[in-house]
Amino acid sequence: MNETYWTWLGTAVLLLIIFVPYVITVRRSSKQQAMKRDHAIATGNNKPVAQHPRIDQSLCIGCSSCVISCPEGALGLIDGIAELVQPSKCVGHGICAEACPVSGIKIVLDPTKSTAEIPLLDETYESNVPNIYLIGELGGMALLRNAIFQGKHVIDSIAEKTKYQSQQRDHDLLDVVIVGAGAAGLSAGLRAIENELKFVLIEKEETPGGAILSYPRQKLVMTVPVEIPKYGWMRKKELSKEDLMDMWNLIIKKTGLIVQCNQKLENVVRENGHLLVQTQAGQQYRTNNVVLALGRRGTPRKLNVPGENSSKVTYQLIEAGKYENAKVMVVGAGDAGVEAAIGLSKQKGTSVSLINTGDSFAKTKPKNQERIQEAQDNARIKVYYNSKTKEIKDKSVIITTPEGEKEIDNDFVFVFAGGEMPTPFLKKIGIEFMQQERVF
Repeated sequence: MNETYWTWLGTAVLLLIIFVPYVITVRRSSKQQAMKRDHAIATGNNKPVAQHPRIDQSLCIGCSSCVISCPEGALGLIDGIAELVQPSKCVGHGICAEACPVSGIKIVLDPTKSTAEIPLLDETYESNVPNIYLIGELGGMALLRNAIFQGKHVIDSIAEKTKYQSQQRDHDLLDVVIVGAGAAGLSAGLRAIENELKFVLIEKEETPGGAILSYPRQKLVMTVPVEIPKYGWMRKKELSKEDLMDMWNLIIKKTGLIVQCNQKLENVVRENGHLLVQTQAGQQYRTNNVVLALGRRGTPRKLNVPGENSSKVTYQLIEAGKYENAKVMVVGAGDAGVEAAIGLSKQKGTSVSLINTGDSFAKTKPKNQERIQEAQDNARIKVYYNSKTKEIKDKSVIITTPEGEKEIDNDFVFVFAGGEMPTPFLKKIGIEFMQQERVF
């Protein structure tokens, strides 16, 4: 009797020692996460910028796998259920979805966060036009990791189909033509080598690189560990533009990947049961499949204001050091605009004004929000909130503000209003679009 009593008492004490602190810790953590969520709402940072996790709370078991896996700290547990507590920190790489043991997380892109329609694609990134695939930004997903994953996945799907196709073909008939040599296209090309496919990779620019080519000098690219075909794991979480380009050039050299540069896509037509890819340089490629990894570069969104065709207006910043002792204006309050403004503000004698159509920088990364606030506090950048560009003149720019029109002395204007999808071209070749929420 006494022995049983002491056994139960010891068990109860042990449980109290373990359980009570655990409950206190969980409740404290839940309260902290709720405070983060409420702070995000209060500061206007409660909206994801683009792709983000959608959590099915009816499936969530509160295991914290998604929370632990998220390198940005965007997720948290509140009352035992996972939530996106700091949406503006989310970059949409999808690690949380992979970590969830009950498949309760899907990565989605809400069209209300995007000004572009989304192509109608299936789970293999094939469009409604048979054998034409769209990946990277065209498929609705940005980020280096996602682009590399999509490049691998789409080629694996094509390789699987190729197994069942007749082997008695014309010698010039390709398995796939890959259009675009950014991260998605390069990944697809490398995977095509691994799968021993007959392919061609074409790029409209003089060198491979995609959107990276238009990044400002020394711009930091944030990523997560990702496996690159025929190369291995890239484990660095932060790379400069130059380091990333050096890495791709090294991979191309080591793997023997051939990129046909200066080949801008003109058209894709169906001919005798196959696809014919035509370029502006006059090249034609007969193929069974086409992978479009075009991205949005080269098609910047315009302001459509008088004077925008002036030579002092540009849509990218490559070398901020060229603009010393100048009066510059940056139009756009996204990450690209903020980073450009900050880079320009560090140049000797340069005065910088930034036009923000909204009342905050909620769409930018938290680190950029801190940097732009610091630049304002130190009077390095003058921000005009709730303002728009009305007219660009030779030596000034007229803007509309809540206080009325202002004319600002100006030498150069940098426009970062986002990029436009090549929608007219895609519709011309038969690609259909949708407005519903896209799940990846």
